Amino acid sequence: MSFDYNKARATAKKLIEKFGQPASLVKKGNSGGYDSSGNAIAPQSDVTINGTVTPLLRYKQAEIDGESVLSTDSYAFFHSSTAPEIGMMITINSQQFRVIDLKTLDSVDDINIYRKLQLRR
Repeated sequence: MSFDYNKARATAKKLIEKFGQPASLVKKGNSGGYDSSGNAIAPQSDVTINGTVTPLLRYKQAEIDGESVLSTDSYAFFHSSTAPEIGMMITINSQQFRVIDLKTLDSVDDINIYRKLQLRR
């Protein structure tokens, strides 16, 4: 009997939606201009990914190493059909956080089960 990744994704989505809230991850665009070498930079609009995010969760003391995971970091699970990127911003409970790391669980057939966002203020 093979593992049903679509069912696992549906279960993860259901749990994230049950305990979470709608949220958007935003990557700020730019108004164009020139880089430090004088090359033109094309204007880019903001990129927004809508989905559902769980409440903030705290890392266990054993996971905090002071370098990649700080004591002030939190994490949340995020569900959407579009993959987020490191550096995107999200607002949870009226506080803005930056995504500094992403952990994903994908099947060998590229079915995303869930995404865990490491967040920093």
